[in-house]
Amino acid sequence: MSELTGRLLATLQNRPSKSLVHFAGIDYTGPDLIADIARVQSMLVKMGVRRGDRVVIAEPNTYTYIAAYIAMLLSGVVAVPVNPAMPRPELEKVMRRAQVRGALLTPDLWQAMDLQESGEQLPDSLILLGRIDGSHAGFQIHCQHRVGSGAWGSEERLPETPLFLVGDIAERAALVTEDSGAILLFTSGTTGVPKGVLLTHRQVMATSRNVALSHELGEQDVCFCFLPLFHINAQVIGLITTLTTGGRMVLEDKFSASRFWVTVAEQRVTWVSAVPTVIAILIKSAGQPIGSHRPRFFRSASAPLPDLHARRFEARFGVPLIESYGMTEAASQICVNPLPPAQHKFGSAGRPFGIELRIVDEVGQSLDDHEIGEIVLRGDSVITSYASGDDTGKSFRDGWFYTGDLGYRDADGFIYITGRSKEMINRAGQKISPREVEEVIVKHPQIRQAAVIGLPDDLYGERVVAYVIPDVFRGKQDIELKEQLRALCKESVSAYKCPAEFHIVEEIPIGPTGKIQRHRLREQVLSLGSAGAGM
Repeated sequence: MSELTGRLLATLQNRPSKSLVHFAGIDYTGPDLIADIARVQSMLVKMGVRRGDRVVIAEPNTYTYIAAYIAMLLSGVVAVPVNPAMPRPELEKVMRRAQVRGALLTPDLWQAMDLQESGEQLPDSLILLGRIDGSHAGFQIHCQHRVGSGAWGSEERLPETPLFLVGDIAERAALVTEDSGAILLFTSGTTGVPKGVLLTHRQVMATSRNVALSHELGEQDVCFCFLPLFHINAQVIGLITTLTTGGRMVLEDKFSASRFWVTVAEQRVTWVSAVPTVIAILIKSAGQPIGSHRPRFFRSASAPLPDLHARRFEARFGVPLIESYGMTEAASQICVNPLPPAQHKFGSAGRPFGIELRIVDEVGQSLDDHEIGEIVLRGDSVITSYASGDDTGKSFRDGWFYTGDLGYRDADGFIYITGRSKEMINRAGQKISPREVEEVIVKHPQIRQAAVIGLPDDLYGERVVAYVIPDVFRGKQDIELKEQLRALCKESVSAYKCPAEFHIVEEIPIGPTGKIQRHRLREQVLSLGSAGAGM
């Protein structure tokens, strides 16, 4: 039995009366989860899903998701979480690349999946599982399956009474090893074609253990999670670490600024897993903590946290804001700032925790403190190859994973991320970090979000261009605001880093976790040509 399955089972079995998950006003205990896990496993077995098979989960944040996801981990089935808003053609592409055996779909995706039309595009022997009810009374799943290239079979329904008992769950879990696949995810594609990342039970547990130790998490803690569960952060940092430490998760389908502090107070939340976009919204909203209760800390990940936002947040709410750094290839967390009373540094992703990290030059030689280079990793949580077989060999060299992220280490061992190597702007041979310029722009009190990209330039190779979203949109030709931003940049960074153009827009492409997708912005601008200047 893997350590991950052992810890999950221990939490489910040893806390019969404790609420482990709170969702939509309902508390779910260990016995509740065990019963529904048994029902899901019964259906998977009945439909022919075996240990090592891969099953897609295209489902929003719900209790159903958690029960199905944990059922897969405990039986050695590989979960393949995807965005439930994914259009059908993209979903079919993921299914083919992942070679899935089954798919748990939302009702909308289920209805959109024309089985006869899609038949030739989907893997053979596919099982479609569509959620129709996620209530506490017992969610239902109905299934259709196909053997080989034959016709789709008759519909099956998830049994009200599981065929499995608790002993059956433990017996199946005992067959799962540390090297068994746990999760298959595809990278966001911020630097190219998405790559398959297959994480083992050992790798997932290594990160979960590091998160628990670095944040001093235990069964007394209550995690507030509203980040999408199809993302590695919410899965490992939020869900798995909470359950393996015996804690409690308060789950919401999405972030709500108006309900946020009410939920924190009512559920006695001790820590919050957030992203910079959420931090910015909370700072600008009128909401305040209710009563005397405060979380122990907020954790920010998935995108760079502007220094100014971090300072404003702590000053206003009196709660430590801990920035971290992670990626799917390392099962999430890589670096993290320490909790008080130890020093945490604004603008830094923290120190490496439970993982080896080096900053190297173009030939792989380690650099001195404060020298910018590529971040490379190795450790128990880090993959050693991509699952999709589309790696060129540049990412894995001499036992190290080359992240493509650029940064430096200070004299105290704190890591600072300066950008992606493929997002660096090359202006006449001078390398410019988009993040450095964005950090300056968002200091303007009227700017909510900024993205800086490099666009082709006949003279310099690339020119620096900024796209900004103001708090109050007064039109794309707000000359006064543009001049203020230009002056702010001239005061703060070298002349060659200052944007040649400022464009005021109403939206900037972001990923599901709020991370700015500069590559998409650049593609949009280039596809529009001269018409793209104002977006």
